[in-house]
Amino acid sequence: MKLSPGGFCRGMIILMKSKKKGEKIKVWRLTDIDGIELRSGVAVKEPYPRHWHEEYQFCFIQAGGGELFYRGASHHTPRTSLFIVHPGEVHSNRTETGCSFRSLYIDSGMVGQITSEIAGRKRELPFFSRTMIFDEEIINEYLLLHLAEETRATTLERESAILEMLTGLIARYAPGGKGLRKTGRESRAVKQVRDYILAHYERNISLEELSHLTGLSRYHLSRVFAKEAGMPPHAFQTQVRISHAKKLIQAGHPLSDVAQSTGFADQSHFHRHFKRLMKVTPGEYL
Repeated sequence: MKLSPGGFCRGMIILMKSKKKGEKIKVWRLTDIDGIELRSGVAVKEPYPRHWHEEYQFCFIQAGGGELFYRGASHHTPRTSLFIVHPGEVHSNRTETGCSFRSLYIDSGMVGQITSEIAGRKRELPFFSRTMIFDEEIINEYLLLHLAEETRATTLERESAILEMLTGLIARYAPGGKGLRKTGRESRAVKQVRDYILAHYERNISLEELSHLTGLSRYHLSRVFAKEAGMPPHAFQTQVRISHAKKLIQAGHPLSDVAQSTGFADQSHFHRHFKRLMKVTPGEYL
């Protein structure tokens, strides 16, 4: 995952509206993580002809439904289903009623790297045995990932969401997924990460940065930190930011200055996390 130098990731957004009334497709990429493209569509009726792409495609159907023609079979894609298309596989889509969706395209090199990190050894690209997924836990992780890539989430949040979604899919639906690398106790690495986040809490730290710091893979680091600290690195960083924000509010600093100095993208981003953790808004706390 290639990271942009500093700052908050805002992503490149391209908005496209089709000629048919009500249809809308949005496509965007991230400025802090290479190898990911996201799309969301509303009331799309135009069919996708036979095509293929180099990336893994994941697509969640939010409303409506349709058909996916893939690997010699026709698959019904109803509302709340998630389908997977592997790199290089020819497929097509059509719908009679219109379809609203959230799609994610992940570079196969990134998937291969994460798969090897999860296993703790070099692995081939995973093949998911099921085209259609109705697993609520996996789907919830997918939606959290998609929303994290669309909103002003930190790089730690984005990377963690990618790891969690792929880990769940590989563990349940890829051959050999049951033999995932087990976590042990890595107290020294966890302390290094805690100290680093405490010292640089306002920065947009990445898992890759913490991986270089500790010598552990991103996957293994995220797992052992969550096991020993009780929460993943991105949640720990947010908690530290809110702790510092409380002190600044108590000292009389303007809320806009508090949001900026503690590393939040803007006041709405600060407000959302403060309310989630404190159960009151920053203004109410003041």
